[in-house]
Amino acid sequence: MIAPSLKLSAWVEGPLTRVYPFSIKPDQKLTVENIFTIHRDNYEGTEFDLTKGLAAGAFNCPYRFEGQAESVADKEGRMTSLKGEFERPLNIYRCVYAYVNQSRSWLPDAIGGLTWFGPDRPSTAVLMPFYVGATNLPMSVQRADIFELDRKSMWTAFNFVANYAMLKYSYMIKDIQSVRDQFEAQAFGKQTELEAKALKLWEKGDRAGARALLSRYSDNNANAVLNKWWKLADQLYIKYNDGYLNTKAGVAQAVFYPVWWLKQVGYEKGPVSYKKPRND
Repeated sequence: MIAPSLKLSAWVEGPLTRVYPFSIKPDQKLTVENIFTIHRDNYEGTEFDLTKGLAAGAFNCPYRFEGQAESVADKEGRMTSLKGEFERPLNIYRCVYAYVNQSRSWLPDAIGGLTWFGPDRPSTAVLMPFYVGATNLPMSVQRADIFELDRKSMWTAFNFVANYAMLKYSYMIKDIQSVRDQFEAQAFGKQTELEAKALKLWEKGDRAGARALLSRYSDNNANAVLNKWWKLADQLYIKYNDGYLNTKAGVAQAVFYPVWWLKQVGYEKGPVSYKKPRND
């Protein structure tokens, strides 16, 4: 993704291959967005595309579950006697958070260093900036309990939406990306102006003021994201309720399965007559 000019093959002789270099130089300089795009990738457009095929379901869900403790597991604790694997992306369903650290040596550490933080799995996360010079983190980022639906928790909000989106992923991911892109465009767009104001305070000797400015910005941004994400959860529930598409244009608009998937799951062999279907 970052050095296609090297034309590296996905197929090698084994896990200890020497075909891949230890490190590579990107074809172009990378941005924070470029790095996080890698975290969000599901091998789209390659032969390993997790949004394609029967395992992705009718609505192109890229997640493949793992596990050991299932009732059908054998005495050795294995899920199945079948030998095989699914591809394992960075954007795995059980990811708790992802981030990109940004450092700029020409700025004071408190301003030049920041973490772009995305709660839960990357593809459905919003990148939020948190500066080294901040005096605290928003409480919503500090709290999370997997056993509680906590509407004051950032992680819970994103985990809830990500899980619900698996029902009709190819549809809901577009709604999610639309909101996500707005917040990220705003955050990246305001970065230069915000840091210029903080630097001005810093150079005047008001370091506490600079830190307060950065802290306040990150806190306000996080609060806006949290509030919007719970609203998004409500909107997704209403829009795709009972498997339909519900909009102002019409309620209970049918969203049926794609033909390729129907053929794979035996739709054509369904109860179209009273005769017992043949097995051939």
